[in-house]
Amino acid sequence: MSRGDTRKAWKRALAVLFLALLLIAPAQVARVHGQLGGVSGDVEIAGLLDAIEANDARKQRLDQELSAVDHEQKALRKSIKGQVRALYRITRAGVAPIGGGVEALLRHVARVTRLRRIVESQGQRLSTLHKKSSTLRADTRELSQALEQNRSRLAELQQGGGRRAPIPTASAEDLPGAPGAAATGLQPSGDGTFYGIRLVDPAPVAGFASQRGKLASPISGEMQLRGARRRESDGPGLEFVAPVGTAVRAAAAGRVAFSDHYGSYGRLVILDHGDGYYTVYGGLGAVEVRVGDDLSRSARIGSIGSDFSPSALFFEVRQGTRTLEPRGWLGF
Repeated sequence: MSRGDTRKAWKRALAVLFLALLLIAPAQVARVHGQLGGVSGDVEIAGLLDAIEANDARKQRLDQELSAVDHEQKALRKSIKGQVRALYRITRAGVAPIGGGVEALLRHVARVTRLRRIVESQGQRLSTLHKKSSTLRADTRELSQALEQNRSRLAELQQGGGRRAPIPTASAEDLPGAPGAAATGLQPSGDGTFYGIRLVDPAPVAGFASQRGKLASPISGEMQLRGARRRESDGPGLEFVAPVGTAVRAAAAGRVAFSDHYGSYGRLVILDHGDGYYTVYGGLGAVEVRVGDDLSRSARIGSIGSDFSPSALFFEVRQGTRTLEPRGWLGF
């Protein structure tokens, strides 16, 4: 064979090889691409399985916590309902002790105050639980949606790749909605009350004892001041003699614990200042506050009435049922 024929033979062989490569390469590329796609799918499936397992475990913990919160709310509603009924019984008209003197009245006021504070404390706890329950339910809904999306994607991958893997499922059902508040009648209302009883306790008025000699005068303007007593009382008080209609103001910040007519005190308002201290305002005409109202220092309580002649405000300072000398507290 001549040299020219040899070159022609090599050219034909190379052409055949080139054509063969053109035919084989697409199949190889597709095969490699398929293998890479399978690896990518396996990685995504593994990630979805991990996410489903972790979210399932978290959802079960949330379900358990939500169940405990709902149980505590139910027990607390029942307790508050009983306390509110008891508070209503001892604060309705005619229950305040009249015959036992002002000491018996103040013991009654102290019992009412304690019970009211129990109801307020329980109401605050119920409000906290209500917010916590709402947060837990929102978190549970988000987890349920994420689980549904992950399981749907996992099913797509398994069907497309011909693979079968176990899909984790939650062992606990989604909890039903919160018990209907209408069944108990104790859902906190917009103004924060239960049966008209205030549930948000204000910041306590601390250190009343430190205000000795610094209390605000309950009467301003022209007046006469004289010592006086009332037959239901065992200690000294003060009369501020002033015209009918003269404004009467709180000697210190406190909460209205009593407001009603009471024996020789006439129309009476008692302010609770905490730590067992009270100030007493008798001989009132118009009263502008209600039981449970929180008053700041010098806030208006009402005005002097015409129960006495001459018209006068009768004022006392008490610690528990014990009457304290009022002049020293007012700095007179």
